Order: sequence, then structure tokens, then C-alpha cells
Amino acid sequence: MKFSLLKKSLGVTASLFISSAALLAQDSGPLIDLLVKKGVVSDQEAEVLRVELQKDFAVNSSAGKLNLSSSLSEFKLSGDIRMRHQIETQAPSTATGSSLVTNERVRERFRFRFNGDVLLQKGWGAGFALETGQAADSGNQTFGGAAGSGSGNDDYSIFLARAYVSYNPNLNWSFSAGKFKQPLYTTDLVWDADINPQGLTETYKYFIGSKDTFEIRALQNIMEDRNESTVGLLGRDAWLFTQQAVYTHYFGKDLLNSVILAPGFSKYNQANIGFSANENTFNGPTRGLSIMTFAGEVNVANVNGAGTAFKLYWDSAINNDADVRVNEVYGLSSTRWKSDRSAWLAGVGYSYGTGKVQGDYSAKLDYRSIGLGSLDVNTSDSDFAFGFLNQAGYKLALSYNVTDFTNFNVTYFHTSDIQKNLTYSLAARDHTQLLQLDLVVKF
Repeated sequence: MKFSLLKKSLGVTASLFISSAALLAQDSGPLIDLLVKKGVVSDQEAEVLRVELQKDFAVNSSAGKLNLSSSLSEFKLSGDIRMRHQIETQAPSTATGSSLVTNERVRERFRFRFNGDVLLQKGWGAGFALETGQAADSGNQTFGGAAGSGSGNDDYSIFLARAYVSYNPNLNWSFSAGKFKQPLYTTDLVWDADINPQGLTETYKYFIGSKDTFEIRALQNIMEDRNESTVGLLGRDAWLFTQQAVYTHYFGKDLLNSVILAPGFSKYNQANIGFSANENTFNGPTRGLSIMTFAGEVNVANVNGAGTAFKLYWDSAINNDADVRVNEVYGLSSTRWKSDRSAWLAGVGYSYGTGKVQGDYSAKLDYRSIGLGSLDVNTSDSDFAFGFLNQAGYKLALSYNVTDFTNFNVTYFHTSDIQKNLTYSLAARDHTQLLQLDLVVKF
């Protein structure tokens, strides 16, 4: 009698959940576990009850036809499609004098992304992402591109951009393995926003007071797998190791203002990269990259009424082994060219809203300088100066929400060389310009 009554009660509860949250209705696992713990039902009765409830849900709900795993707590599907009109200028460096060639190009491009993120029970999670474009630093495809990539109305390929498993045993610790979203606090000075690192990542978060946090983030990024039977660097896997501390402090009225400080350090093992396909990639030794970084931002809320915000942001990098990178790896003369070990960025921003509601808008402007020996071109932004080193200039980014789910964005880059007449392949640009007009629909 008790079991029958309990089943009916839970069945009514599940039916109520069906109308508002199908996934919750599908799995009453936590409630049943609690009943077992309290001694209301036995383990055997609990299993029978679980099976009966799932059968009822499958029969009486259209959502039940999905037959989702009972281990799911949340399953989120999302994505976006971006249409882009791009105008670009790349003027190559010359050994003497000024460049007389501009190499102008106009392209119609698009990007498709589809994401799935799963929250499982007991702190576990998983996810995936699909996108157009195989290069790590771009998901773009050009309409009418080269043969096999859209020429003559050819179809386009889809690539796996993320595939990861995560584990969060408590509020303080989180771990991920696979190919995942960028776990570091950074700007596109050091890390291109399109790159999803692969390998392992760990985060420890310590809560301070009512809202402040201090985090330690670590990333072990496998850049290339090699056959260990080969002797020397060519038989050694290439790994990039990064550690970072992130302190977030809230202040002001209602603690709406914030400051973030994030020092970090990254270094490769002694290996070799041979198959990177990024915009301006370097295939060769990883030697000479030992980079200290310091990024951060200050946010001030309601500066011009409710919903408005002002942002001051920055990033910087110093390569302690720049002399080795420039003189020994790149093979450039130390008497002719400076190693120029530093890169930095400073910017300001103003916004109304969060960028998720019709009528929201934002504007950001930054100036940056990228020294010849400062950064790893395999991770830095591929849009600013098309990924070339030895460039300085600015980036302007404007965004407006046409609807809650549609954005119109304008981004403009303008750069020029720091050391003149440098024709080395990773720095062979006299000046560049790039204009991107984007229409983004999110779903």
C-alpha cells in the first residue's frame, strides 16, 4: 500500500514537472535517493519505482521520446551563424624604402558553430562544438573559395572544434580534459579568441568575503603529438604549460564595480611543431618562448545611467628568451635587428546593456604593440596584422543588438611595422588594414 501510494504521488509530481521542465520530469533520481536514505523505500523498491516513472514519462510525454540518459541534469544546445563582408590590405615589407604594393582583397565569408554542453550528476560534465574551418584560429569559410572549399557552389566541411569531459567535485575545484573553451583569463593579444586549447586544465577558486575570488588556473596544452621512436626534438610531443593567478575584487555601491588582475607565465618544453595551419603560423622549434603575462580590467557600472558601463582593460607579455627566439630560432642578426621582447595592449570600452537584449550596444578601442620576439604566432590573434609580429596599431570594435538574438558588428584594424624593412616571413608586413562587417544570428 505504502509503495503504491508513493508511486502515485511521485507520478503526480513528475506530471507537474513535465509541463515546465521536461528533463527534470524524466529523472526523479535525487528524490528517490533521498527516500532510500530516509528509509521510506528499500533499494529494490527504489529501482522498480525509477523504472516505472521513466516508463510513464516516455508514454505520456512527447519529450520522453527523446529518451535522454537518466544521468543528465542539463543538456544545452546553442550556436550561431555569422555572415561577414571583409575588406583587407596587406602591404609586404621591402628590404629598402617603402612598400609600393597594397595587396587589397574583398571577401564574403561565413561561420557556422553548433555547441552541445551536458551537465551530468555528481559534478561531471561533457560537451562538444562543431564549426566551419579547420584552422584553430578561425572558423571562417570564404564563399567561392578554392576548389573543395566552396568554389562553384561546392559544399563546406564541418570540423570538431571542442570535445571535452569536465569534473567539478565542489565549488572550489574544476578539471577538464580534451579540447575545451579557453580556461585562462586573457585578451586576444596573447590568445586568439577562436582557439580552443586541447589537453588538460585545472582551476582552484577561493572565495573571499561576499563576492571576491582568487583563482589559480593551469593549462597543459598539447600542441603536437610526435612519434617517440624518432630520436631528438622531432620525436618529442610539443606541450605548452601555462599557470595564472586571477584576483577579482568588487567595490562601490551594491558591489557593481570590479577590478580583475591576472599575472601568468607560459613556457614550452623543448620540442618541434611541424603541422600548424593557422593564419601566420610558425612550424619549427618551440625553443625561446618563456613568456610572462599580465592582463586585467577595471569596470565601472552605471556611469551614464542604469545599464551603462565603462571598461579599462590591458594585457602585456614579456618573453624572457626573446634573444634566443629571434637570433637562434628565427636566424636574424643581433647586430641588425632588436629582439624586442615585449608586447602590450591598452584599451577602453563603453557599453549599454549586456549584449543580449535588443537595443544593447558597445564600443571598444585599443592600441597594441607586438615586438619581434614577444609572442607565439601559433596562439596570438590572427586578425590583428593578420598574425604578423613587429606590428603596432589599433583595433576598433562596435556592436549593436538588432534583436535579442541578432548582432551587427563592425571591427577595424590598422597596423604598421615597428622595425622598418624587416622581410623575415613572420614579420614581413609594412602595414595592414582590415575591415569586418558582421551579421551574427544566435540560437
